[in-house]
Amino acid sequence: MEKVIKEGYKAFLNEYFKENQELFKELESGQNPHTMVITCSDSRVNPALLLNAQPGDLFIARNIGNVVPPYHPIKGSTQAAIEYAVNVLNIPRIAIIGHSHCGACAHLYHEPKDDETPLPHVEEWLRHIIPAKNAAMLEVHSNHKKNIFELTEKNNVVVSLQRLMEYPYIQSKLLNDEIELVGLWYDFVTGDVQEYDFDTKQFSSIV
Repeated sequence: MEKVIKEGYKAFLNEYFKENQELFKELESGQNPHTMVITCSDSRVNPALLLNAQPGDLFIARNIGNVVPPYHPIKGSTQAAIEYAVNVLNIPRIAIIGHSHCGACAHLYHEPKDDETPLPHVEEWLRHIIPAKNAAMLEVHSNHKKNIFELTEKNNVVVSLQRLMEYPYIQSKLLNDEIELVGLWYDFVTGDVQEYDFDTKQFSSIV
């Protein structure tokens, strides 16, 4: 095992775990997270740290680009995680967390070079983000001062929220006010977190 992994585990065991043994003992009986988080695999994004959450608080699904795919029965791990969170854990809240400097969104504007390694799985997955790119390009067309990458990242959050509403069991819970959908965009350079307002259709800082 690499030294960095061993040392990291030792620090966890001797510090955090030692100080929170009662919490981990309580979690033995099961989990009751208050929020499902769907966020990016990007190593610079740590949802538990960002939301000051403890083990057991968040049910987290990560993928490249914090994507919610369209609803299709028996297709994909992200859909399976959503299905389990909503129908088994009865989670009352789903938060999509996008972020600044997202490589997945930026990749859509990248022109591949002949000597680059092909990324067929990545390319296929990122097709889910194309609607966000198209919306961003329209916005930049009318105002060239806007940041097309930030717009794509934020539109990607909105597209994922819209797709969540296509899931039949989420539709039902929304109609009965049994679930809340939240869209966030996180700038990890400044620490700013912006929330999507369903009424104004704009993002604004939550603090």
